[in-house]
Amino acid sequence: MYKEKNIKYKSQERKNSIITITILVCIVLIALTGILYQLTLNSFKVGYVSLQPINLTLSSEQQNHKISVKITLSGKSKNLNKLNMEGVQLLVKETITKLDYDSIVDKDGNEYIKSVVLTALRQEFGNNIEQVNLDSILTDVTINNSDEEAKDNNSYNFEDYLKGFSWSKKK
Repeated sequence: MYKEKNIKYKSQERKNSIITITILVCIVLIALTGILYQLTLNSFKVGYVSLQPINLTLSSEQQNHKISVKITLSGKSKNLNKLNMEGVQLLVKETITKLDYDSIVDKDGNEYIKSVVLTALRQEFGNNIEQVNLDSILTDVTINNSDEEAKDNNSYNFEDYLKGFSWSKKK
């Protein structure tokens, strides 16, 4: 009888050990799955980097023009962190310096800048940069200060609008 109790006790202990080991293996598998999920999620996370505003002067056929551009780059976060940002800033400035001013102020000027800058960055740094966004672009505007030229170009005169206008009350 003592042998039967001892055998039952050992078999019960063996079952408990197997259940405990199975539970621990399941916990380890769940933890590894969570860690791998976080690693893959972070590797595909999209990041953004804003460059310093680029202020420069471009020449056209008529005269020199001032231009100011703010650019944001987007790509995989881990790839953007590896980039030399000073090199990126310098390359973007050199690329914009070589652009044609008339193409910039044309109808699709923003797309022109984006495509040329993205092409130059991909040639230098590979496919680490997925997209180039223009936050703002500001070009100089020439305003004629001469009153005679303004009157000649403007078919309406401010004084014509005010003819017959008075502040007096009618009785």
